[in-house]
Amino acid sequence: MSELSKTYIEKVVDWLFIFIQIICIIALFNGENFDYMRMALGNLFFWIIYMILEKREKWRIPLYIRIITLLSITFNDYFGEYLNWYVTSSSYDRLQHFFGTYALTLWIFFVIQQFIQLKLNNQKMTVIFIFSLALALGTLYELLEFIEDEVFKPKIKNQPSLLDTDLDLISDLAGGILAAVHYHISKHLMSFKFPFEQRTSTK
Repeated sequence: MSELSKTYIEKVVDWLFIFIQIICIIALFNGENFDYMRMALGNLFFWIIYMILEKREKWRIPLYIRIITLLSITFNDYFGEYLNWYVTSSSYDRLQHFFGTYALTLWIFFVIQQFIQLKLNNQKMTVIFIFSLALALGTLYELLEFIEDEVFKPKIKNQPSLLDTDLDLISDLAGGILAAVHYHISKHLMSFKFPFEQRTSTK
């Protein structure tokens, strides 16, 4: 696949996500579910800000990681919040933590390397780094849920019990393990060339 084709697909994926997210936000507003609407709006702004930074800083991430990252956000906002699967399904929250951590860990892994302009090649260091990212991401998410519950007092709490928090963290850990394993068995992800590497190689 050519670079032009990849860029085109990335734009289609981004704008499709934005469209779905806006529809979801409107639906949550019409349903007077303002707590979830605020979260969905925050996720939309989060990705728009990333798109701006990506273009300005000339960052790139593999198309696969872009797709699963946006899927994880859509699964959270549309299925989990709008369709209320977090409440009606006892296992959906665990699955979303697992998949979300898997996707976002890989996304952050690629973004950080471009931010510091240093590609990690040491296998042991990469495993430790990805594993640490997953644990940090899971902990940060639980802290944000706690703050959300304490500050905004939503009708449906993000952390109904200590057991729920512990199970979320276990799911986050499993997602991080999958991210580390997938990275090391994927030749495409390991050989993905960052823009700063391409600029260096042409000098």
